[in-house]
Amino acid sequence: MLTRKNLEPISHKTLSSQLKELEISNLIHREQYNEVPPKVEYSLTEEGMTLIPILEFMSKWGDKHIKK
Repeated sequence: MLTRKNLEPISHKTLSSQLKELEISNLIHREQYNEVPPKVEYSLTEEGMTLIPILEFMSKWGDKHIKK
């Protein structure tokens, strides 16, 4: 599971802004739980899942062409 800590050093403001944009674009779904401490989960929508093959292709291209 991806957590906020896995995304360092992204700022809270940047992460929040990007997640809102993805939600507005119907690429992710936000689920908020009324717990203490507060808990929010994000998941891909069906439309968001259509990006998986493109992202996998880009990742493979990067592995092949970008020097490490």
